[in-house]
Amino acid sequence: MANSALANKSGAAPRKALRRASLAQVSAHSPEALITYRVSVLAQVLSRLVDASVQEVLGLTSRQWRVLVILNRLGTSPSGEVARMANFDNSQVSRVAFELAEKGLITQGSDPVDRRKQILSLTPAGIDHLRSGLPDSLEREARLRSRLSSAEYAAFIRALDVLEDEAEKLLGEIRSGK
Repeated sequence: MANSALANKSGAAPRKALRRASLAQVSAHSPEALITYRVSVLAQVLSRLVDASVQEVLGLTSRQWRVLVILNRLGTSPSGEVARMANFDNSQVSRVAFELAEKGLITQGSDPVDRRKQILSLTPAGIDHLRSGLPDSLEREARLRSRLSSAEYAAFIRALDVLEDEAEKLLGEIRSGK
């Protein structure tokens, strides 16, 4: 009955049989102990930190800053490549690219071979913004890293890699209905 009620509300049958937690599990559930919760909270705090910093100094959002930094790393690139490296969807990069182009920080063009592809490039003003924002970015990074020993930082990076890999596998399983 619960499965069919859920199927009717969402418009589609669930792919997996619905499992239910016991009342004891519900009572004992502590989201702050979950990896997903902790990483999400950290990501949000770090994003707000970058937003506040780049907004104050450069008048940019953290997404705009990320696209500038990635374009600097990649050089002139298709927006899809920027999206992959930024872990944004294509519409997010398109929106941010439009905003950055309006500010004169990047140029947007079409790929001469495939006109559907958008090619992004930094402008001299974009490079100037990077030069102005990078010292604060490097200082934030140094301050965060200073809280960890070299061994702790290396373990942290390894843990992030392992967790990202496993999360991608789990997402693939969910999307494929396994």
